[in-house]
Amino acid sequence: MDNRQVKDRSSTRARPRPWLRILSVLILLIALAGVLAYKKTLQIQQQIEQGSKPPPPISVTVAEAEPSQWDKRIKAIGTLVAFQGVDITTEISGIITAINFDSGDETSEGDLLVELDNRTEMANLESARAQFESDNSQYQRLLKLKDQSFVTSNDIDTQASLVNIARAEVSVAETALAKKRIYAPFSGRLGIRQIDLGEYVAPGTPIVTLLSLNRLYLDFTLPESNFIDLSVGQKIEFKVRSYPNEIFTARVETWNPELDANTRNIKARAVVDNSKRLLAPGMFADMHLASRLHEQVLTVPETAIFYNIYGEAVYTLEKPEPTDAEPQPDYRLAARQVEVAYRAMGTAAVRGGINAGDLVVTSGQLKLYPGLRVAIVDDVADMRTSNEQ
Repeated sequence: MDNRQVKDRSSTRARPRPWLRILSVLILLIALAGVLAYKKTLQIQQQIEQGSKPPPPISVTVAEAEPSQWDKRIKAIGTLVAFQGVDITTEISGIITAINFDSGDETSEGDLLVELDNRTEMANLESARAQFESDNSQYQRLLKLKDQSFVTSNDIDTQASLVNIARAEVSVAETALAKKRIYAPFSGRLGIRQIDLGEYVAPGTPIVTLLSLNRLYLDFTLPESNFIDLSVGQKIEFKVRSYPNEIFTARVETWNPELDANTRNIKARAVVDNSKRLLAPGMFADMHLASRLHEQVLTVPETAIFYNIYGEAVYTLEKPEPTDAEPQPDYRLAARQVEVAYRAMGTAAVRGGINAGDLVVTSGQLKLYPGLRVAIVDDVADMRTSNEQ
């Protein structure tokens, strides 16, 4: 055997077989997979252990719902109207011969304001009086002659009729003369004069406006739903733009018993004492009407109110029953739908949904949801610190 054959045999015995290589690689892969699986199992177990622990409670600030009586106040707008007001005019035509007032004067009932040319009416009155005197004298003579049987009863009756006619004509002439003088129908303040001396005026020509200002009417309307809130004598507080820092008062006097067929509103009227003359007819009044109804409500901070798909709501704190696993359970949140009666000075009054003494959450509602575990803190700063931890 030569050297070449010996070398080939030795190299054949030293070369490893292929299946041994494959087996080694498989064993290595299995060992690596086992190590990775073990590490992953440890990680999963740690996550499960962490997930089984409940998250710490969220810190919230709360307030107690307190019972209160709500004196319902209704907002409305109204207009001030003169207690008495007329545009003084003339009933007959004529030329103005005297004006006895100036624009803006105060006048009393019965004061003479304007005189028209009355020469024709004076002449007619004198003629009517002369005719009456003549007819009456003739009537008196006939009465004396009746006793002497010189006249008949028919003559006396005829003359009596003439006397009555003459008397009536005197009354007509006096009435026509009186219409040439225009008097103030009531006491009040005159407006701007609309006529001048010597001017010819026709019947109905405006002369001046006269308003009684010591008292004013406050006219306003309310929706049909507020009909039950009205009562005679109830107080109204209102403001006008001329005096933005002053509050005026009025008292309800009456309202229409029938609602407007188009708007379904109630038209009501109140009386305002304007003895100081601060107010004027036509002013716009922003008013609050105190309802005759009183309602029991619960007051909470206005920040406790939030909105969801059902309307206005609050979060209340509820204490679960103790269990073996949780002997001292944390508060849980519950959402309660409420109806807000009014808001004022940072406080909201609600009807129903909660009870007196309930604890309501006053801040951070956007991060909350029903059933969440919470803890009470004193203020917002403490709440932020606790939640960051």
